[in-house]
Amino acid sequence: MKTSILFIFALSMVAGCKSSKTMISESHAIHTLIASKHIEFTATSASPMVTKSMTAIANSGLIAPGNTVSRIDLNGNGNFLKIVGDSVSANLPYYGERQFGGGYGTTSGIEFNGLPDNYIQEFNSDKQKYTISFQINDSSDRYTVYVDIFPSRSSVVSVNMANRNAIQYNGSVSAIGGEQ
Repeated sequence: MKTSILFIFALSMVAGCKSSKTMISESHAIHTLIASKHIEFTATSASPMVTKSMTAIANSGLIAPGNTVSRIDLNGNGNFLKIVGDSVSANLPYYGERQFGGGYGTTSGIEFNGLPDNYIQEFNSDKQKYTISFQINDSSDRYTVYVDIFPSRSSVVSVNMANRNAIQYNGSVSAIGGEQ
């Protein structure tokens, strides 16, 4: 009796663990948006690398209420990353540590505008997302940027820098100028 109950339970667990991955169609609007190369990412939160120094800042009360050292709310601050044709531009706030001597240049955030190096844009059908990656320089740093875009238009942007700790942004993408 116990053996048959265990067998039925195990069988129901195996049957209930079926994959529920939803595949998007080739006519999904996300494909048209990405192909247009007129995309704007707007961040709703930043996730800086949590270090001893960042924790000390948080413990001193310098982080605004409702934020944590690992998640900072960016709603309403006008940040962006844009892809327009072959050009990319960004104005994103930076929270983290500089790793080498020198200043942050004229800006304390992540700002660039120009033609990127090694621009790659591809759709991962297994993970059902687009990934865009590129490198670009400004006057004080070299950025390696990874953008993951999901069919729901939610997006994650990761920025690695030569002179500062990496940071990640969560938000969404939309068409520039109301296109698509």
